[in-house]
Amino acid sequence: MERQSILFVKEGPRTVVLRPAVNLSKTALVAELEGSAIYRIQRVAFYSLLSNRYDYGGIPPEQNEAARALAANAQTGLGFELENTTPNYVHPCQPLIKLLSAGSFYFSPTLDLTRSAQKRTLDELNGASRSSLFECADSHFVWNKFMLGGLLQIREQELSVEQREDLDQGGTLILAIQGYVGMVDFAIGPLTCRMAIISRLSCKRAGTRFNTRGINDDGHVSNFVESEFLLYSPVFNFSFVQIRGSVPLFWEQTGVQMTHKVAISRGPESTLPAARKHFEELAERYERIHIVNLLSQKENSSECTLSEAYRLCVSRLNDLSDMISFTGFDFHAIVKGNNYEKLSDLVVMMRTPLESYGCFVTDHQGSLVFTQHGVVRTNCLDCLDRTNVVQTRLARHVLELQLRAFELYFTPAESEVFSISFNNLWADNGDWLSKIYAGTGALKSSYTRKGKQTVFGLLDDAAKSVNRFVINNFQDKARQEAIDVLLGKVVQTESLLLRNPLHQAVEQEMSERLAEYSYPAKVNFFLGTWNVNGKMLRRERLDDWLSSSKADKPHLYVLGIQELIELTPGQYISSDTNQLRLFWENVLIRAVNSSGAANYVVLRSLHLVALGIFVFVRGDCVSSVRNVETATKKTGLGGMAANKGGIGVSLQFNDTKIAFVTAHLAAGQGAVEERNRDYWTITMGLNFRGRRLEDHDMIFWLGDFNYRVNGTNEEVRGAVLRQELQYLYMNDQLVLSRAAGAAFVDFQEGPINFNPTYKYDNGTDIYDTSEKARIPAWTDRILFKGRNINMREYARGECQMSDHRPVRAVFDIETAIIDHERREALEKEVYTRRMKTAEGGTAQPIRLIPQLEHRKSMRPPSTGLLIDLAEPPSPPKPSVPVPTTTPSPFNLLDSLDSSAFRDSFPPSQATGPGTQGLPPPSSDREKWWEREVDLAWIPREGDERNPFYVF
Repeated sequence: MERQSILFVKEGPRTVVLRPAVNLSKTALVAELEGSAIYRIQRVAFYSLLSNRYDYGGIPPEQNEAARALAANAQTGLGFELENTTPNYVHPCQPLIKLLSAGSFYFSPTLDLTRSAQKRTLDELNGASRSSLFECADSHFVWNKFMLGGLLQIREQELSVEQREDLDQGGTLILAIQGYVGMVDFAIGPLTCRMAIISRLSCKRAGTRFNTRGINDDGHVSNFVESEFLLYSPVFNFSFVQIRGSVPLFWEQTGVQMTHKVAISRGPESTLPAARKHFEELAERYERIHIVNLLSQKENSSECTLSEAYRLCVSRLNDLSDMISFTGFDFHAIVKGNNYEKLSDLVVMMRTPLESYGCFVTDHQGSLVFTQHGVVRTNCLDCLDRTNVVQTRLARHVLELQLRAFELYFTPAESEVFSISFNNLWADNGDWLSKIYAGTGALKSSYTRKGKQTVFGLLDDAAKSVNRFVINNFQDKARQEAIDVLLGKVVQTESLLLRNPLHQAVEQEMSERLAEYSYPAKVNFFLGTWNVNGKMLRRERLDDWLSSSKADKPHLYVLGIQELIELTPGQYISSDTNQLRLFWENVLIRAVNSSGAANYVVLRSLHLVALGIFVFVRGDCVSSVRNVETATKKTGLGGMAANKGGIGVSLQFNDTKIAFVTAHLAAGQGAVEERNRDYWTITMGLNFRGRRLEDHDMIFWLGDFNYRVNGTNEEVRGAVLRQELQYLYMNDQLVLSRAAGAAFVDFQEGPINFNPTYKYDNGTDIYDTSEKARIPAWTDRILFKGRNINMREYARGECQMSDHRPVRAVFDIETAIIDHERREALEKEVYTRRMKTAEGGTAQPIRLIPQLEHRKSMRPPSTGLLIDLAEPPSPPKPSVPVPTTTPSPFNLLDSLDSSAFRDSFPPSQATGPGTQGLPPPSSDREKWWEREVDLAWIPREGDERNPFYVF
């Protein structure tokens, strides 16, 4: 009997029939391991729950077999009227369709691909369930978990054990991994054996080559892959796991990359907590870790700088030294000139850890023989080409050791056949992992396949390198956005248009009871901004700006610097602004540490040509800061030039999301509209990996906003001399723009009790005496928005190096710390209570209803489960219109022939054989759920008279 599930969505008119996941027209069987089939996803489809407009992806029905079939059914009353037979639009989910149909996603209905053979065996010995893939799956490797979030939540919170088993066995929910799965059979003597590779790409820090590098604050690294080499024989079964992953530091490659220039974006002190988390998690998962670092050691190269920083970081993890060991192997230097035989030197160097760690082995009866007690972590810059070659050699070495241990030997002919199969399997693995991350197959794959580098291989590598340059620099942004959507990294993205009344009620109650699982934590922030007018700090001291009696060892310093260089074409071309950023980073960190009251480390510094932002965190608070992301937006020359623009830093302090923006807006006394436009351009243009400014709990702006004071030069200068600052404030362009809603809506600013900060003669306290004689103005400002923010000071410094005066602000901020264990326990408690009625019964807004098989004059059911997201209707009332958001619950009759089901379709016509009891016909223009109906006619639990809800 075919099993299906029907998903009812309360907001929409459509019914989605979720067929069992294995659809041979959309998947390919790639392996059979341990009695389970493994499929590659080759094609996917997304169906709107509100309209059939996108059902055919823009393909006219006459060119689409499914569309022709449905059109034919419509003529006989079995289908529905197509709303648009010639769509000419792109499917809104096209980037996701392309991503998921690329051939790099796999699933198995019965084998948990997210866990290694050793992990599955040990979990079962410890009492884990074997029947359900959803109970023990490793979330690091489940790529569609966010998409299934709503359904998995229902499964976890609201279904009984029996209902869960029924849902799991229905085959409608699958767990997909991304990576590679391959298998090949071979012979060794009289034994027929099978070897396979399962490579699992982590989804915790997923992305494309230049968009996702290094580590994040949770300790997850980009391009982290667990590659498991498996061998099944009549004598023993064998598993050997290796891992790869980006260098676990905060580093990036920005701009168009031709020379692979690396920028380390955080200092060693602020990197250490994340690196510690990374290796502690690896030690928990794999026990011991041996690092094989293949980066270049060529002096003054970017790879050498990154490699040395990596080595120093690992050396500082003293308490983990028993679990971590490090081997450096300059692959390019040692193998230079195609001397790949030199790789045997690395195998010799690795012999001790490989023999110590061992591998996972069971005998022919499945009994445990050996377990693997450590893992080799290999990396190069991309963790692709060099890493593939080394992992292949190490896997071959370990396999040969194991075959000798069981006294199994190849004949010369068998050895040659095996080598070809083994090399091709690992080369395919390398090619697919490279395609996922870099867009092309792996370089050096000709060596992996043939054991030597050929002329054709060199030409192939050159072509791939060119393709990578184009793909990574100009095409990967769209693919990165699709990955972020798939994984739910884009804020306000919902996994499914799924209204679950019980879940909504629980979320509302949890929000109201926030104080029960969280507690406030007060922190102190110091913010400062200064336009330095292209001047280099020499003998001037910054104490007057960066010291305040209101700031007692601030947790965070955020400083914005404008005009690192003079804004002239010559300076733009000749200046090394990155070196200027590093210069100011050193100047500022020395200044904030000069008091000795606390030790501060660089959290993040970034520049946009002449605009820079510098974030320093107190050393004992580094672990409180997570999820640091940056974004830039140019506004000069219509967004093409960076002489004006903004830089944003997004971070999470404790569990509060905070954004800082430093900006330099359009100049000129009369350019108010241009400044307002720059503000909105930056506000709408800053994107922190899917999170926008408005998605933060608190937002701070600091910079040279260039708003002036309306009035003549004589009036303004006279008011300054008379200290009539309130009069000037009422004529301030920023104040007027805020009042008119033209910029900085809902932002606050502290009282301005200091003189205008612009424009002075350099080195003096005299306002501009040049021919232009600018009108004094408060161009340098700090504004904020959010709850629980208390400004303690808003003042200016008196450093006279520039034609601007620096400004500072000190804040006391209340952040939240969430007790996640307490929250989870409370949420379960609320779910359990709300599942109970006042009389002690069960009221389940989401009901799984098994189809009754004893129905008379009905064929056996083809539907396994009904997931009904509609709440039980209210008691009978007079006729009223039914709102769009609450259509009456209904069920598709089992008497409908199963061949009439489609993966997704609107309610069918109610006429024709086999369609009794279906909802009336509908389209986007005619909606049956908006008609007048008599609610008294709809019984609470449904009966034979109710065409909307029949048992």
